[in-house]
Amino acid sequence: MRRIRLTRSLLALAGALSLATLPASPSAAVHKGTPVLRVMPLGDSITWGGGSPTLSSYRRPLWQIMRLERRYTVRFVGSKASGSFADFSNEGHSGYVIDQLRDGIDGWMAGARPDVVLLHIGINDIARDIDLPHAPDRLAALVDRIYADKPGVTVLVMGLIPTTSGLEAPAKAFNVRAKALEETESRAGRKFRYVEPPALTQAEFVDQLHPNDAGFRRMAWSFFKPLDAVWRRGWESGGPALGAGTEAGGANSVRWADFDGDRRMDQFTLDGHGGASVRLNRGGNGRGGWKPLGRVVRGLPAAPVRVRFADFDGDGRADCVALDANGAVRVFLNRGGDPHGGWQALGQVTEGTTEDARQVVFADFDGDGRTDYVTLGATGEVRVLLNRGGDGRGGWTDWGRVATGVTADASRVRFADLDDDGRPDYSVVASNGAVRSFLNRGGDGRGSWVDLGNTTTGFTTDTARVSLADFSGDGNADYILAGPSATAASVHTWAGGDGHGGWVDRGRVVSVAPRS
Repeated sequence: MRRIRLTRSLLALAGALSLATLPASPSAAVHKGTPVLRVMPLGDSITWGGGSPTLSSYRRPLWQIMRLERRYTVRFVGSKASGSFADFSNEGHSGYVIDQLRDGIDGWMAGARPDVVLLHIGINDIARDIDLPHAPDRLAALVDRIYADKPGVTVLVMGLIPTTSGLEAPAKAFNVRAKALEETESRAGRKFRYVEPPALTQAEFVDQLHPNDAGFRRMAWSFFKPLDAVWRRGWESGGPALGAGTEAGGANSVRWADFDGDRRMDQFTLDGHGGASVRLNRGGNGRGGWKPLGRVVRGLPAAPVRVRFADFDGDGRADCVALDANGAVRVFLNRGGDPHGGWQALGQVTEGTTEDARQVVFADFDGDGRTDYVTLGATGEVRVLLNRGGDGRGGWTDWGRVATGVTADASRVRFADLDDDGRPDYSVVASNGAVRSFLNRGGDGRGSWVDLGNTTTGFTTDTARVSLADFSGDGNADYILAGPSATAASVHTWAGGDGHGGWVDRGRVVSVAPRS
C-alpha cells in the first residue's frame, strides 16, 4: 500500500475532504525522538461514541487526521475504552451531566496524566432542564478542577452543537458563556481555547442529541485546528515515547525487547551459556528486514528464566536484568552492548521477594519509563514494587497488591501495553489460545482495570509460543507467535483487538534466528 501524504494546505480543506478516504489501518510507528501528546477526550455519550455504530465518536476521524502528523504524535488517554480503532481510550461517560464529570475528574486526571483535554459537555444538562442559567458556571467549575489537578494542562472546550433539535436557544446561550471563558482563563495565565462547534444538519444526527458518523467527522475537523495550534504555539511539547520498560518472551530462549531505543521490539536469543545475541528490527521480512548485531552480552545466568531484558533507567533501551538463585536482582545498563559501548554494571538493585524466578515479571507498571518489580502469587494475585532507582539509588515504593488476578498459572500471564497509554495491561492466554485483556488504569485502589474481554481468539493452543510486544513501533503491543522451532515468528499487529478494530496479519516476519 502506498503511503498517503497530505500537505498542511490540503489538511486545511476540512470541508472538502471526506475522512472516509483516509486509511483506517494502525497508526504509523512513533519514530525515535518524536514527542507524544497525551490527549484526553472528556465528556458524555457523544465523546463515548453514542450515535456511531462503532462507538468511535469524533475520536476515530480525529485520530485518522492526526496520524498523518510527523512533528508529534497524539495518543488518546482515559479510563474508558470504546470505538473500532487502535487508540480507543477516552473519558466519555454516557448520560453524564457537568457536575458528574466534576465529581470524577480528580481521579481521571491522576490516572491519565493528559497534556491536553478535549472537553465537550452540557447537552444533558440542557436536555433535562437542570438549572440552565447556572450551567455555564458549572462548566467553569469543572475547568477549574482540571487546572487544579494539573495546572499546566491545555483545555480545549467545544461548544454545544447549535442545531440540536428543540434546544437551539439554550445551546446558543450556553455557548456564549462558554466562549467568554476564554478571556477569563487567558487572563489567569491558563492555556485555554473555546472551539466553535459545527452547525450540523439534521441528516448528520442519528437522534435528537447524538451526531452520526458524518456529524462526528465534522466535530473532528473542528477540534483538529486548535489541537494542532497547541503544538505550534508551544503550549505543549509532549513527552518521550516510552515503551522499553516491559519484558516479553517469558522463559523462552527468544525474547522481544527494544535494544536500540527506536520503539520496535528487537529479537534477543539466549544461547544457554550466559550469552545473548540481537537482531535489530527494521520492519521484519519483506518490510525492511533485520540488522544482526551478533552476541551483545556474556556472563549472564545460564538458565533462561533468570535472564530478562527491560529498561531499568528509563533511557528507552532495554537493559539486562539477572535474577540470582537467592532471589536477588542485578542490573546491567545498556550502553550499546558488546562491542559497541558495553554495559554498566549497577550491581544488586534489590534482594527480591521470592527465589522462584517464574513468579517475577519486569514491567513498567506506572508508565514512567522504568521497569518495575512485579510478582505473581500462588493464587494469581499481582503485587508491585515501583522502581525509584533501586537499592542505594532511590529504592522502591511498595504498591502492594494491584490485582487479584484471574489465573494461578503465571506462564499464561502477559504484561504488555495494548492501548499505548504507557502502562502495561494484564492479559491471560487461555488453554484454547484466546487472550483476555484488562487495561491498566492504575490497578486495584488506584483506578482499577477495564475488562476488554477476549481481545483475540488466538492462533495456537501452545501458550508458550505467544508473546505480546510492540513489533511495529506504534506504541500498541502486537501478537507475536513463535514458530514450532522457536526460531521463526509471525505477527498480527494491533488495530484495536477483537471488537475494537481487530488485528492485521503481517505473516512471517522472521525465519532464521540470529547467529550467536
